[in-house]
Amino acid sequence: MSHAFKYGVAPVRDIRVFSDRDERTGKTTVRAIEVGGEAMTPTGRFWRSFFSRFGISDNVFKYFDHEEVFQRVSERVGEQPVRYCVERDPTGRLKLLAVSNPDRPFAHPAELKEVIRTSGGQDVKYHEGIVVSTHAPPSGERSIQIGGDEFNRRFVLETPVDGYGNPRIYLSMLRLVCLNGMIGYAPAFRSEIRTGNAVIYSIARALETYDNGEGYAALQQRFQSAQSSWASLNEVQGLYKLLVRQQSRGHLDSDVLDKLYRVAGNPCELYGLANLESLSVKRQRVLPARCRVYDMLNFASELATHHAQPVAARALQAYVGTTVSDEYDMEGTAEKMTDFNDFFATRGADGRKGI
Repeated sequence: MSHAFKYGVAPVRDIRVFSDRDERTGKTTVRAIEVGGEAMTPTGRFWRSFFSRFGISDNVFKYFDHEEVFQRVSERVGEQPVRYCVERDPTGRLKLLAVSNPDRPFAHPAELKEVIRTSGGQDVKYHEGIVVSTHAPPSGERSIQIGGDEFNRRFVLETPVDGYGNPRIYLSMLRLVCLNGMIGYAPAFRSEIRTGNAVIYSIARALETYDNGEGYAALQQRFQSAQSSWASLNEVQGLYKLLVRQQSRGHLDSDVLDKLYRVAGNPCELYGLANLESLSVKRQRVLPARCRVYDMLNFASELATHHAQPVAARALQAYVGTTVSDEYDMEGTAEKMTDFNDFFATRGADGRKGI
């Protein structure tokens, strides 16, 4: 990790908010927050942790401006302090991460890095207060054949280093042909580590002992079913809307929607529609796209693993996890098995190009 972290303790009254108000729309935007004499950019984790800490929601800003909210909170809690975490990126930019209870233990980045290293963790990534690492189960990788593809068992550890939230483990499968990591970001495939007062020790123990044979078997069964289920227009449209949101925020390449339609087909062209919204969701659930659910999962995981920025990658893996954990719209409708493309968004290692 090339980021540096600073931790401090301060009462709410020492937190200053600098905001700008758009006179035309009346909307207020927070420009910076000052804590400990330094101005920094607030992140989503700061706001979520602040709301959680003091039992409020972002709806309060519809009726009161930010300065008044912070003032009223400080009047209620008095001198009660909060611990805050500041991230300094390689360019020197400061980001305000989560606030938390000063008495609550947390995973210090240096100690966490050493635990991940000694446990053989791979593909370590960091984004806004969360360290993500990939691990093989203690029982071994155990290669799994699903249709024509080979997978290795993995699990992903997400650890907050800003004091907000507990570490979590998600089941994962590594598709060997293209090294796509499919992560089950859904409650069905998630385990939370209760750390108590010994955070690093608890994480180390989890990495040494965690295994979930039933979870991997369930994940394998869902992938097998995805290979024999046509993707519905509703499922394609769900991924399309996700890509549009992430593309508009600059987290994905500009041609990603064209790539999706090369995989699934353009729904409007397939069914001669001027606007897909003219079809009800119920109708979209029973109309097949040009691909199977398994193709959609591979496409989303390829984007998340190789082409997306961290925010978009997390959203794409969440799409994969949610889709796999639910029943597919057209479950079991494609009885004849087929070979599936290795790559969809890039040229493969053997020179072949995706759809």
